[in-house]
Order: sequence, then C-alpha cells, then structure tokens
Amino acid sequence: MRTVRARRAGAGARFPEGTKVAARTAMTRALSFLAVASLALVTALAACSADSGDVPRGPSPAAPEDAANGPVSPAPESEAGALPPAPPVDAGPDGASPPKNYDRGSSAGCGKANAGTGLQTRSMTIAGKARSYLRFVPPGYQPNVPLAVVFGLHGSGGTSEKARAIFELEAKAGGKAIFVYPQGLPDPAFDDANRWITTKGSEDFAFLSALIAEVEASHCVDQDRIFVSGFSDGARMTSMVGCFLGDVVRAIAPVAPGGTATTLPLAGCVGEVGIWEGLGNDDVDHEPGATRVRDYYRAANGCAATRTITTPAGCETYDGCRGAVPAVWCTYPGGHAWPPIGAAGVWSFFASFK
Repeated sequence: MRTVRARRAGAGARFPEGTKVAARTAMTRALSFLAVASLALVTALAACSADSGDVPRGPSPAAPEDAANGPVSPAPESEAGALPPAPPVDAGPDGASPPKNYDRGSSAGCGKANAGTGLQTRSMTIAGKARSYLRFVPPGYQPNVPLAVVFGLHGSGGTSEKARAIFELEAKAGGKAIFVYPQGLPDPAFDDANRWITTKGSEDFAFLSALIAEVEASHCVDQDRIFVSGFSDGARMTSMVGCFLGDVVRAIAPVAPGGTATTLPLAGCVGEVGIWEGLGNDDVDHEPGATRVRDYYRAANGCAATRTITTPAGCETYDGCRGAVPAVWCTYPGGHAWPPIGAAGVWSFFASFK
C-alpha cells in the first residue's frame, strides 16, 4: 500500500525510460506469481472439500479380525457432549489399583434357624414411608451355606411382581441365590408411575441399603456376591447403585437404561463393580443413555476399547479389564424390552463371580 500511495503522490513526476521498463517487468512477474498462487489455493480447497465428505470416498477398510474369535469390534465413542468418565475414588487416580472391598466373608445370618424360605411379601419403613418388596429364598436353603443375593429393579410403572415375572432369573439360578424385588414409589411427574430416585443419598438408596442389611442379618449370605439387575428406569437405578454402592455390590446388570440415563451423575463413585449391559438393536431412544453407562464402566474398569465375542449370542466382552471387574456389552433383536437372552446372560455373568 505504501508503494501505491507513493505512486499516486508522485503522479506528476517524470522518470527515465529505463526505469519505466523495469517497473513494467516487475509488475508482469508479480501478476504471474499471483496467478500461480491462486491456482494452488483452488487445488488445496478442493482437497479439503473431499476430506470433509463433499466428494464421495471409497469404502472403509474392513474391521480387524482375531484368528480365534472372529471380528474384534471397536467400542463406539462416548456420546457427544458427555463428560469424560472418571475412575472410582477407591480405585486410585488412574483406576488401576482395585479396592479391597471383597473378601467380606459370610453374613451374620449364617447359622440362624427358622430363617424362612419360599416367596415372601414384606415391607419396611424408610423415611416415614412404607416400602414393599418381595423376597424369594430357595426351598433348599441351608442356614450354614452362604448364598448370593440378587436384587431385581422394575422399570417405570412396574411392580415387584412384574419384575420377578419378566426377569425369570430364579429358575436359571437353580437355588444358588436369594432374590429381592423392591418396589419404587409413585412419581407425580410421571402420572404416579412407580419409579426410582437416582440421586445420591435418596430414600431409594436408603431402602436398598436397608434391604441388604436385613437379608444379611436374617439369612446366610455371601457378602462378596451381592448383585443388582434392572430394566429401563430400574436400569438407570442399577447403574447408579454400581456407582454409589460399589463398595457393597459386586456386579450390576442394567438392561436398556432409561432415556434420561444421559444425565446420570456418574461421579464420586466408590468401590468397583463388574457390568453386564444389554440394549435392543431397535431401541434408539435409549441408546445414548446406555452407551454412556457402558463407556463409563469400561473406562472405570480399565478395559481396552476392543471387544471379543462371547456367549450368549449378541454379547461381547471388553478386552483387558481388571480381573475383578469384567465388562460385557450385549445387543439383541427388538426394541425396548427385556431380552430373550436376559435371564441366561445375566445369571451366567453373576455366577462367574466367586
């Protein structure tokens, strides 16, 4: 700009002819340079456009395969906008050191006579409210043989009876576990449907903690094998039980966590838990929440981003997890429903913990 202004300021001045020729030559070279630069810029912009998807690209490379197990599936990334998961506070800053919250032994209820077996309809008072639940103790129960305990949490609008009927876990357990089916409270925001409050310290967490203490006091329980499974809204609660009661519960099995699972406060967790999670292939409304839960526990359990095919069909185990906390991801045909593989898959996973 300074040169242009100088030329304009001295427009009336006269220069020797040789100077004029030199100026014309310099101008010609400058214009040639600008033409070449413009062509290069156009070429670069075309390349960028191809990278951004404006120009069709060839097929993606095939997924790598494992010689023994077939295709190895990479784990999808966490949903957009989700906070990166943090390891449980008991597991050390890098999540690599497992907490010493197992080896708790048998409960105080071992050796007690007349503990009661079969299906029982029971209730207790929590925060001034009557809370109901079902408890099933297998007929072959022996007072000195510690059993696992499995909690089953119904979905929104469900009941204890519905959870027991839908999950069908008791038959798969074959008398090797006590089952407890708590019932949520009516939520006015959902037309008084029975639901769960996932907030840390809520009366539902007080309810579950009291149920665990009660069954440990009344029956012979293996305190290292307390498990929780749930469907939909019950799966949302199950996901947070693994976080806030991870120093008591050994493993969880949330199936299709509710649509608002994307807002679950998976932070400030204690202990560590194994996880078996399921989602229907057509359950698009619940996929964001389900993958958030999956990705949190995968990272917290120190797993790699690859998975290996396992049983039942549709299930894959994450590679490289710490031995005490495996992570399994399962998909199944259909939408938002308890899966046909649910009973076999969940019980098989729980039974793997010793």
